[in-house]
Parts: sequence; C-alpha cells; structure tokens
Amino acid sequence: MAEHTDIRLFIQDSPWFDGIPERELDSLTSASSLRDFDAGAHVWNVGDTTSSLYGLMAGRIRLYQTSESGQEYALIDWEDGAWFGEQCLAVDEPHMLGVAVLAPSRVVVIPRRSVLSVADSWPQLHRNLFRSGWKNTRGLYEIISSVVFYPLRARVAGRVLQLIEEHGTPVNDGVLLNIKLSQSDFARLTMGSRQRVNTVFRDWTRQGLIDYRDEHLLIKSVSGLAREITPFD
Repeated sequence: MAEHTDIRLFIQDSPWFDGIPERELDSLTSASSLRDFDAGAHVWNVGDTTSSLYGLMAGRIRLYQTSESGQEYALIDWEDGAWFGEQCLAVDEPHMLGVAVLAPSRVVVIPRRSVLSVADSWPQLHRNLFRSGWKNTRGLYEIISSVVFYPLRARVAGRVLQLIEEHGTPVNDGVLLNIKLSQSDFARLTMGSRQRVNTVFRDWTRQGLIDYRDEHLLIKSVSGLAREITPFD
C-alpha cells in the first residue's frame, strides 16, 4: 500500500502530469510498476526500442550518445524527479540516445497504452509534454552551441559551474562537489579526450582554481572558473 501511495504522489508531482484529474491519476498509478537498477546497468541502450514512460524516483542516470567508433558522449545527467522515454508515445523507432544508470536507481514504469488512454480523456497531457519537450530541446541546443563555439577548457568550466548549482556544498575554502566524477566522466560530458581534460584540470590546480578533497572536486575560485568560459577567437 505504501508503494502504491509513493507512486501516486510521484506521478502527481511530475510536470508531465500537472493538473491531472483524480480518475486519470488513479488509472496511471494502477498501471505503473517499480524497477530497481544497479549502477552500471542501462534502462535502454542506443538502438533499443521501448514502449513505456519512465520516472526516476531515486538515483542518477545519464543520457548518452555513441559514435560508430564506440566513443561515448554524455549529454546530461538526471536525478530524482526526472521523466524520460516520452518519444514512444509518438514513434516506434530505435532510440538515438541510451540511458545509463550511474547510481542505484528506482524507476517508475508506465506502459505506453495506459498513458495514451489517459491522454484521450485528458488532452492537457499533450500540452504538458510539449512544454517539457521544448525545455529539453532548448537544453540540447545549448550543448550543441557549446561544442561548436567554445573550446574544451570553456566546456569543462561550464560543466563544473553547472554541477556547482546542482551538487555544490559551500565550505571554508570554496565549494565542494558532493558527487564523484572522474576525468573520464568530464571527457564524456564535454566531448573531449581524457588526456586533454586531465591537462585542463592540472592547469587549474596550478592556478589555484581547483583542488581535490577525498576524491571530490573542490572549486576554490568560482569566479576564476567563470572567466575560463570564453568562445573561440
């Protein structure tokens, strides 16, 4: 019973289902199930097809793309409250992006047929999904712009500043990121090589902009990192 209540509240709080009537909310809750994923697993891989919507109740996931040579580029990391998989409502085609699990995660799964049935009786769902989809598309445009117009150093700085907003904890000598990210992670998040990212971090350490504390990144000068975000000449 507690699990049923948790799912219901989670769906109700989603921007996708904002304003949903009680009857439709009950219908989605009854159709939903919970799945647990271990770190290192995939909700789906690039090229898979799916027929459900997913809500991240707890944990951390990553949307990524892979090249023909196998190089992985991380588009965005999502945490509690994220919803994804809505493309299955419109097309039944292989995914161009994969979803990797970065930390043990609990995911709400709602079958496509149940969501489409609710949309028939509650058309507001289409508007909510459109609004959410445009927000995600805008974020994708920002990522593309950073790759096209900004050098690697600026892209890494931008990612670090974004992580400060999401995971930063103020300490006496700066801001500490409360999640662990390797330089390989930053390479995937900035479409660079691990070696070049390593060079960037070494330079910033020598300049006193960053340091490390128990394998966590310590940003000693947020303003200094912000000045690193300059476009190509």
